[in-house]
Parts: sequence; structure tokens; C-alpha cells
Amino acid sequence: MAINNSSGDNLQLNEVIVAMVPWPEHGHLNPLFLLSRFIASHNIPVHFLCLTARNHDLKKRLQGVRRNVTDENLHFCDLSVPKTEAESDKDLLLENLGKSICEKCHLLSKNTKRLVIINDCLMITYIRDLHSIPNIKCYSFHFFSSFVRYSTFRQILHIVDEDQDKLVQELGDEFPTVESTFGPHLEEYIQEEREWKLNSGVVLNSFRELEDKYLDSFAIHAEDITPVWCLGPFHMLLESSVDLLNRSAQHVSLEFLDKQDANSVIFVSFGTTTTLSQEQVNELALGLEQSSHKFIWVVRDADDERLDTENNSEGKDGKVVLPEGFEERVEGRGMVVRNWAPQLEILGHPSTGGFMSHCGWNSCMESISMGVPIASWPVHVDQPYNTVFITNVLKIGISVWKWSRREEIVPAAAIEKAVKTLMGTPEGEEMRQRAVELSNKIKNSVSHGGLARKEMESFISNITDN
Repeated sequence: MAINNSSGDNLQLNEVIVAMVPWPEHGHLNPLFLLSRFIASHNIPVHFLCLTARNHDLKKRLQGVRRNVTDENLHFCDLSVPKTEAESDKDLLLENLGKSICEKCHLLSKNTKRLVIINDCLMITYIRDLHSIPNIKCYSFHFFSSFVRYSTFRQILHIVDEDQDKLVQELGDEFPTVESTFGPHLEEYIQEEREWKLNSGVVLNSFRELEDKYLDSFAIHAEDITPVWCLGPFHMLLESSVDLLNRSAQHVSLEFLDKQDANSVIFVSFGTTTTLSQEQVNELALGLEQSSHKFIWVVRDADDERLDTENNSEGKDGKVVLPEGFEERVEGRGMVVRNWAPQLEILGHPSTGGFMSHCGWNSCMESISMGVPIASWPVHVDQPYNTVFITNVLKIGISVWKWSRREEIVPAAAIEKAVKTLMGTPEGEEMRQRAVELSNKIKNSVSHGGLARKEMESFISNITDN
């Protein structure tokens, strides 16, 4: 296993060094990358330990942006694995990656009084050798929401909760199950996590005013006294975090939005892990066309599943074929963006009034923080739970299609109805107003003196204090 530390190995002795250990897929990388920049802004050295190809993508994001001087404290430690092994066995790749991470952490621990490790919770299986390092503190990052964490644990541990029971009764087979989302091995993972002795705390991409109820309920019912820090939304950790996107200032989608009325455009994007079938693409195109509403649609295939492959997500040449004549028919009203689009800036633009999304938690947090309601179209894992949270708990969105009918092609009529409801009805406007209220709460929370800001300061103190 070759290790290339782009920051060099001749490190001075530090009071604290932070090693960031992400799960090497982009939905997991991005929040920890933002958290890394936030910690580095406190003059703390941060080493981002990930596959070379993934680090390469992140380095490109820092090229040509207005970098904070403290970004000099952010170091990318490039880890490589043999391609022949990676292509044949993903689990073997992760085992080898875990060995490299542990080797690197051993080296880092010799250059600091305390090595703080922030690891994606999914990496626990592969970094067991960290136990042999004497001067470490480990914090587990959970990429999903407190609502998901509580709802899944509740099913597995058979916890009785009147409010949750009522919600499940109301939704019936629309309430997701562990089997239909995370699969059969979640219980094994939960047991492994509970037996993980190094955990000094949990870090969440959320904020307390949004999910405090589920944080408290989880702690009570799961008998979990591990400290929890809600540091989200991660894209708001740094006041200048939007500078990561400033090179997109002239992106064609933003030029399009500049010409539209307030709240008149729906943004359609399904993240980096979803590939729609050709039949589904055709139905989505027809639904958007028949809705008569303005839209921006990001059309792309899912990222390459091979973890050792350079993603190049911002220049991905998708092979999705749109119906003949579609773009000509919607010209001036709808825009198709192939490959990458500046999602955060699009959601933050005053002309954007809705978001049709797979409801991944990163996208949910971005949409909520920008005050944009969601037409939810979940595909797998935590997304169906997020849909319930968005539509039935927060009431800032609608479901495009029933989760119980997820194996079916979503017809154009359902897509058209969802767009019209979200963008052109009093019901949709009420959702928008609730989303704006939540957005204002977030902005107050992350501002100086706010609850989220105090939580951020508490976390930094926790990892640096003796």
C-alpha cells in the first residue's frame, strides 16, 4: 500500500493534529471537506486521508477560489491501492484503505500531543488498528439526519414512541423500513458501532432547532450518553464557504435565473449516485414540459462506483438521451444542464422556488438553509426517511411518488402534478413560507451568539483542550 503525503512527512510537534477519515464517496466526502476547512480556520493542522483520486477532485475545488489563509493548515494525504484488487473486490479495497489510514495515523500521532480522528461512521469496520495508538481521540461523523438515526434504531431496538407510532400508523406502508432502505446488515453495523470503544463523540450535519427532539429521544431510548455535536449546515460553517463555488459565478444556470421572476423556477437534480433509466428520463422530460413551469434540470449519469477512479464530477460527460425536440420546445422556459451545476448557488437564488430532489441529506440541508421547499423523489438508503421528515414532520415538501410503488416508473402525470402543486398552489406557497422560516432560524443559529455557533465553538474547545 503506497502512501503519498502531499504535505510532506517532516512535521513539527503540534499540540493537536486532526486526521479526517471520510467514506470515499462524494456524498460523504463533501461535508467532511467543509468541516476540515472550518477546523483548519482555527489554526489547527488537518490531514484529509483519502484515496488519491478523491483528493484530486477536492484539490480542484480549491483552485482559483478565494482561499482563507488558514486553508494552509489543510493537508491532503493521498492514499493509493492496487487497481487490480480494487476492480475485483470493493471490500478488499476498503480493507487496504483502512490499513493505509491506520499507518498514516500512527505516523501523525508521533508528531502531536493529541491526534484527533474524525471518521465517517461507515469506516469503523476498516480502522480497528487505531486502538493501538495511545494519544488519540476519535469522533464519529454520521452522514444522515437525527431523524433517520432515531427511526432506524427504533425499528431495530423495538422502541415505543407514541408520536412516532402515530406517524407510522398514518403513513402505513409509506413509512420506510430498514429492510427496504438500508438492507439486512444494518443491525450488525449498529452492534459494531455500539461496541466501538474509541468514540469520544458524534458529529452531525444538522442543527438542534431542527432535530432536537430526535437527538433527545435517541439518547433516552438507546441509553446513549455519547456527546453529540450538531455543527450543520456544514456549508455554513465558514462565513466564506460560498467561495468554494465562486468560480461558477458566470455559470449559465445563474444567468438564466437572473432573468426570471422570484420563486418561479424549480430546480431538478438527483445527486451523484442516481442514474435514471431511459424510460424514466422520458417521463420526467414530459412531466416538466407539460407542467408549463420554468425549470433547471441537471441531467447526468451517476458517478463511477469504483472508489479508486477519479470522479471528475464537474466535467462528467453523461450519456443521458433526452426526447427528440425536447430542448427546443422548452427553450426560454426550461434549461438543461449536463454534468455539474452550482447547486448551492442555484438554491440560494431568489428566482428558485422549488427543488425536485432525491432527498439526500446534504441536499436537504442546503435546500432548508436556503428556504426552498422540496418535491421529494427518494431512491434508496436514508432518502425515504428524509422524505417523511421533510413532508410529514417539517411540512416543507411533497412526495412525487409513493415509496411503496418505488419499483414502478414514475409517470409524467405525477411529475407534472408535483411541480404544479409545489410551484403554483396555496399549498406550495405555505410550504415555501415554512421553509423560509426554517432558513431564518438556521441563519440566526449560525450567527455569532447563536446556538449552532456556540456548538461549533464547544466542539473546537473539546478537541483542543487537555
